[in-house]
Amino acid sequence: MAQITQQENTLQFSGNLLITNISETVNQLQTLRLEPPLTLDFSKVNEVDTVAVSLILEIQRQLHHQHNEASAVSVIGVPDNLRSLMQLYGVDGFLLN
Repeated sequence: MAQITQQENTLQFSGNLLITNISETVNQLQTLRLEPPLTLDFSKVNEVDTVAVSLILEIQRQLHHQHNEASAVSVIGVPDNLRSLMQLYGVDGFLLN
């Protein structure tokens, strides 16, 4: 299961971001306050699948919905397997500013 901890405007993800546990991750995400500028830190994530890319896009969508003037989220600490998925879907240039 993935865990999300929040320190000010940074969300730190840890554990596994997989389709099998995304419901718990989304539920946990909904308890957090998303304020720009928002940074997503994946440096403590072990395993990912395509749901991780969807999660990043959903967080960005929520942030823009709540704050029209919000800029793109910053994504840091991206493990190689997540970077490969971003490249596969052609969103690496968009997500990895």
